[in-house]
Amino acid sequence: MPTSFVKIYERSISSMDDPSITSAFEKSPISFFKIMYTYLVNAIPSFNIPIRMQLELAKRTDPDYETEIFNGDGINSTFTLTSTPLNDSYFEYKIDTTTVEGTYDSLTNEVTFPSIIQIGQTATVEWYFAGQFTDDFVDIVQSILSKLLVVRWCEKEKNFLLDIRRLLFDTDFKLHDSSGINRAKVSWYDDMREEAEKLMAQYAWSRRFKRC
Repeated sequence: MPTSFVKIYERSISSMDDPSITSAFEKSPISFFKIMYTYLVNAIPSFNIPIRMQLELAKRTDPDYETEIFNGDGINSTFTLTSTPLNDSYFEYKIDTTTVEGTYDSLTNEVTFPSIIQIGQTATVEWYFAGQFTDDFVDIVQSILSKLLVVRWCEKEKNFLLDIRRLLFDTDFKLHDSSGINRAKVSWYDDMREEAEKLMAQYAWSRRFKRC
């Protein structure tokens, strides 16, 4: 059974203390998945212990998605898609700019909105397949991937904070309470990276004696 990227994302979010990412997940899973995919792609090359994991991680299906827009006719609330959503796709529906509930019928390839789309209104549906690894990865592999994803996210945060510090003179920096916060975030990045490396070493050692 393939390992959905969603499993990795769900493990990662609990380690992220970022309101924008948390909000994206709560308000729009599709937006959240799009944000996380970039970090996942950047994280995969770091999973190189054991080195053969690179071959296994290369076997994957990347995300796929489509957005379709329908003009209201004052009669219909159900529309036929011109694209075919992949299995396990996520859906988001809007009438004009308002997010609404909707349903998808895979047998007819139709989407239904909660009300008739009036003349002058537009109905929008976006479907998104999050992507997956071909292999059915065990728990520790999923955990390593999620931590490496967070490391890539932490690295972005760390670099952002270091760039801010470069704009300040050392004497000015010491006057700001944020200096302690910056050091804490840099330390957090180091801790996350070390934890991921320890898990990879543990996993590589276990694979020497058994298949997992």
